[in-house]
Amino acid sequence: MQENKRKIFNALKLAGFSLYFVILFVERLLAMILSAERGAEYSLSSGNVFNYIAFPIAAIGLAAGSVLFIRLFVGMIGTCRARETYSFDLHAREWVFAATALLFSGMMHTGFTLAGMQFAAYGCLIAAMIVRCVEGCSFGEDRYQAILSVVYLTLFSMAIPVCSISFLSTPLREIFFAAEFAAVFVLVPIFGVMLYPLMKRGYTSFSPIFPAVMAVLSGAVVALKWTEEINFFVLIFASLTLVTYLAFGLIAWTRSRRNGTE
Repeated sequence: MQENKRKIFNALKLAGFSLYFVILFVERLLAMILSAERGAEYSLSSGNVFNYIAFPIAAIGLAAGSVLFIRLFVGMIGTCRARETYSFDLHAREWVFAATALLFSGMMHTGFTLAGMQFAAYGCLIAAMIVRCVEGCSFGEDRYQAILSVVYLTLFSMAIPVCSISFLSTPLREIFFAAEFAAVFVLVPIFGVMLYPLMKRGYTSFSPIFPAVMAVLSGAVVALKWTEEINFFVLIFASLTLVTYLAFGLIAWTRSRRNGTE
């Protein structure tokens, strides 16, 4: 019975990650193709410097994530054909690394961005996190840290600002662009670093460094664009992330340090 449960959880985690890759790949590919010439201010022909930076990053993230996923998928199919069980846990690092690489592409706003498809893709990734949480709780792991990890990491992921065009006056516009790209290039890898221990051991890292860095970078992006547009989405989720960490994460961090796992 226990072995069958593990196989089901294993299959669900693989399904969640795979759907994340497929949906986000299709959305990013369509958005980039359509917006290259017909994306208004987000088109490459618009002359906006932002696009000359965002498009290459989106393309590299898309290519890297796709290549890594295909490699993992081929290995998974090969294992299944050999009538063996492909273990997500044994390859958790590779799956998380590939998901993080593709996420860079998702954090670049382009014309024809399909927000619904993006949220569906991220929903599949979050579903895989929830499956890992349920799996851990089913097999006697620390429920407090497992459940808190999913809530905290979900909020953290939503607090990462998407890079988008601004029409602020110079030099504030350039400073804003630098801030939002810095936020993505720092916070996306941090998300990956936090996602791996959750998928591998059942709970994430509750180091106070990560929410502090998020607060500074996401806060800077929101503050710099305040006079043009208030990014309520990032503001709300950054605030919820900090409140959740201060209320519950510090307890989990103390517990992890006491157990020697942090």
